[in-house]
Amino acid sequence: MNGQDFTRIAGQAFAPFLRELGFIEQPTQISGRAYHANFVGKGHTLSVSFEPGDDYFSIMLLTNGADDLASIDDRAKTPRLSDLNARYAALISHSEREANEKYFAGVIANHPFERQLLKFAKELRLVLPKHLT
Repeated sequence: MNGQDFTRIAGQAFAPFLRELGFIEQPTQISGRAYHANFVGKGHTLSVSFEPGDDYFSIMLLTNGADDLASIDDRAKTPRLSDLNARYAALISHSEREANEKYFAGVIANHPFERQLLKFAKELRLVLPKHLT
C-alpha cells in the first residue's frame, strides 16, 4: 500500500462516518516512513497511521488539549482501537454489524494492507459512537 492508497482508504472508509460524528478530516501526511490521517472533533482527535517499513498500523483516540506525551502512553486517556473493541464489541448487535457491512460496500480494497485498514474503519464505526456517548 502506497501513500495514495492510504489516502484513498482514509477518505473513503474513515472520513464519511467520522464527519457524521462531527470530526473534520485534516490533510493526510505522507512521508517515506509513515502515513498519517487525523480527524479532529470537539473533544478528541482520531489518529490513523501506517508505517510501511514496519507494516505497522496505529489507530488511537487522543483527547484534545492533552499535549503531554504521557497521555499517549496512558491507554485510559488515549485508547487504541483494540481498547475500544474490548470495551464495546460485545454490545454490538447482529443487525448493527449487517448495516455496517452495507455502509462500506462501495469501498474497494485491493491490497492486503488496504483490506486491513478497511477492517479497522469498519470496527471503529461500530465502537466509536458508543465510546463518545
